Amino acid sequence: MPDRVCLVTGAGAGVGRAVAVAMAELGAMVGLVGRSAETLEESANLVKAAGGKAVMATADVGIEDQIGAAVGRIAVECGRLDSVVMCAGIGIFGPVESYPTSDWEATIRTNLTGAFLTSRAAIPHLRSCGGGSIVAISSGAGKQGYANLAAYSASKFGLMGFMQSMADELGPDGIRVSTVVPGSIMTTFGGTTLDEKRRSSREGRRYLQPDDVARAVVYLLQLPEGAWTQELNLWPV
Repeated sequence: MPDRVCLVTGAGAGVGRAVAVAMAELGAMVGLVGRSAETLEESANLVKAAGGKAVMATADVGIEDQIGAAVGRIAVECGRLDSVVMCAGIGIFGPVESYPTSDWEATIRTNLTGAFLTSRAAIPHLRSCGGGSIVAISSGAGKQGYANLAAYSASKFGLMGFMQSMADELGPDGIRVSTVVPGSIMTTFGGTTLDEKRRSSREGRRYLQPDDVARAVVYLLQLPEGAWTQELNLWPV
């Protein structure tokens, strides 16, 4: 994707970092958005090692002024914006009975409001380029609720509906809106260490790798102009 610009939120680690590197390998310029300058710098170095160019913008996707400024800066510095991949997300798990309101609000703000704010800021830039793509990373917990994941599931169920509505809204503008729905991924997301996940993997639980999800995103972004996938379910085998 030479001469194309892809903005990735949650780009400092995990799936966001894998998506950024995968896009760089295809020749795209990558806008990296995340809350930590240190982890963004690590991702930028990987993008450069893959032969790409990175522009970094530190921002919390759940804070309107920050994400708006980050999207605008990347679009201006890169000269255009062709795709947005929303990987930013948090998982704070626990039973509803004792779940802190602050954790509920933080989860909804990052996972759902963050997608809204990022998309709203990006749409004018995508439209000015004649169209583009918005991809969000959801979760199997966005299609089925699980014990101790009430806030996370609520945010991901909401994200699914938000993306479906946006797809209907933006399709006439040539902006394709898609959601990747992955199963469990081998990252430290949700406070589980990689060692713990490797141990459960040896006991039979299956995990996707971040690169698996990144390849699914790349597939969506490389679809022919007249084709569109609204939802891509991705499970480990």
